[in-house]
Amino acid sequence: MVEDKVVVELQRHWEDGFNQYDLDLVMAPVAADIVFSSPFVPRLTGDPEKVTIQGYEAFRAYIDDSMRRVPDIRYAIQSSFVSTQTVVFVYTCSFTDGQVKAGADSIRLDRDGKIVEWRCHYSFNPAALDSLIQD
Repeated sequence: MVEDKVVVELQRHWEDGFNQYDLDLVMAPVAADIVFSSPFVPRLTGDPEKVTIQGYEAFRAYIDDSMRRVPDIRYAIQSSFVSTQTVVFVYTCSFTDGQVKAGADSIRLDRDGKIVEWRCHYSFNPAALDSLIQD
């Protein structure tokens, strides 16, 4: 089982990091060989075949770009689920126009508690996904 203190620390990095637009805080628990997957990867990269981001620097650039594209979003973790190597955060995203969207991130950790895999999931609503991307 992932230890409670690790979950609490990951929650802080995730929620505080994104809400404060603090890239270093978000990236602190990320391993060098991170593999990241999100429905937004192909949309933001412009490559429909690219569904993952691999490696710390590429992931850092992706998160930095994402933070710039969606200003003033607020995240709130609603619940957390823990397993032997993974943590799942179920959360809401609140936008300045009053919209609230739901999501869930599955995060797999290595033995040192570093994030080696991060998969984002969003409630199934294709029109809502399109509205999250601002040019």
